[in-house]
Amino acid sequence: MGTSLSLVFMKILGFLLINYLGSQVLYSLAAVFDLSSPLRMQLTLSSLTWSGIVKRAVALGRYLQNPLAMVATLCGPAREILSWKLNPLENFLTPDDKYMVIEQVMVDATNQVGLDINLATSHEWLFAPLQFISGLGPRKAASLQRSLVRTGAIFTRKDFVTAHGLGKKVFVNAVGFLRVRRSGLAASSSQFIDVLDDTRIHPESYGLAQELAKVIYEKDSGDVNDDDDALEMAIEHVKERPNLLKTFVFDKYLEDKKRENKKETFMDIRRELIQGFQDWRKQYKEPTQDEEFYMISGETEDTLAEGIIVQATVRRVQGGKAICALESGLTGILTKEDYADDWRDIPELSDKLREDDILTCKIKSIQKNRYQVFLVCKDSEMRNNRYQQARNLDRYYHEDQSSLRSEQEKVRKDRELAKKHFKPRMIVHPRFQNITADEAMEVSS
Repeated sequence: MGTSLSLVFMKILGFLLINYLGSQVLYSLAAVFDLSSPLRMQLTLSSLTWSGIVKRAVALGRYLQNPLAMVATLCGPAREILSWKLNPLENFLTPDDKYMVIEQVMVDATNQVGLDINLATSHEWLFAPLQFISGLGPRKAASLQRSLVRTGAIFTRKDFVTAHGLGKKVFVNAVGFLRVRRSGLAASSSQFIDVLDDTRIHPESYGLAQELAKVIYEKDSGDVNDDDDALEMAIEHVKERPNLLKTFVFDKYLEDKKRENKKETFMDIRRELIQGFQDWRKQYKEPTQDEEFYMISGETEDTLAEGIIVQATVRRVQGGKAICALESGLTGILTKEDYADDWRDIPELSDKLREDDILTCKIKSIQKNRYQVFLVCKDSEMRNNRYQQARNLDRYYHEDQSSLRSEQEKVRKDRELAKKHFKPRMIVHPRFQNITADEAMEVSS
């Protein structure tokens, strides 16, 4: 069971890293970040001058810019990420099992999109995913980060070895996921940056990529040139025209070059030149009214829906209604008609309710545009379960349906038994039939 739960948790976290979060999950992430130690270290001003709502706003803003780095910020030594609740079933995982799953997802996601080194040098919180780059870890990542911040912009991947002390074996494992591009401190520099340094193509395969780009460029433009500038121009030409790569016949090319054993490498090069470090996130769109309501209230469709029983605290009673507050802070309205079945016998609702009274109510309706909930606590409504079928129940949970079918079957059998319930009479007669009155009327007709 632990393995199955780990896989479920892995899928949920992986989905959230490449999509914009839902309201309740996003709210809980911001709340965790509010209390985290990385925030206190990263904010330049004293954390005492920042209110909780400002810290949460920082978390939400950073998430919209870079969700991977935002989540990775909480994966420090204190493991604040474990306080982020994604699914009720995660409580069945131990903290170690849960963090192991988180590490697996973070490694996959980080190496999928890479890390923009020059941009991170300008904004240090973006360095958070560096520890999840293949071949690195928390210690090597921290050492590399200090070296990069100290020296500033980087213009070639070779500098990781020559200027930043990265070992050759570590370099071989990690370099394909460290992006060197014209961003951050390097954005205004005129120094040459290799286009291939912003792809997942490994430096040991640069020659293959340049050779392929040169062949496609010559075939498309008819220009033959072997100098370094021409190779760079060929790479840029192919990247700007991905259709050339999509229509290129690789099998014939590999056969002519006698490189059939490099087919998988060339396929990887093709994918990277078409769209290197593809970002799988969906485009941002404005939240709907329902999404906005759940985001602000902190509720979900499972915790706040018609027919759900909630606790409400009376704040004031005016006229024929009581203004209440739900645990989430939403305003609840309870009218005299919905307070009791014998509401006509109640002169004033204030005779029954006082400020700070706690009521157990059922949600009658929700006005999401006004952030109000109408409540009912009549005994007849509290016993009624008509809303139960409308709720999103677990499709694998059948206990209620089974009980309902059993009760219906019992009622049907009782009715049939009632029809047959008569005293049998032992009468010796050739025409006598031991039947009910209904059956006798049917036979006689």
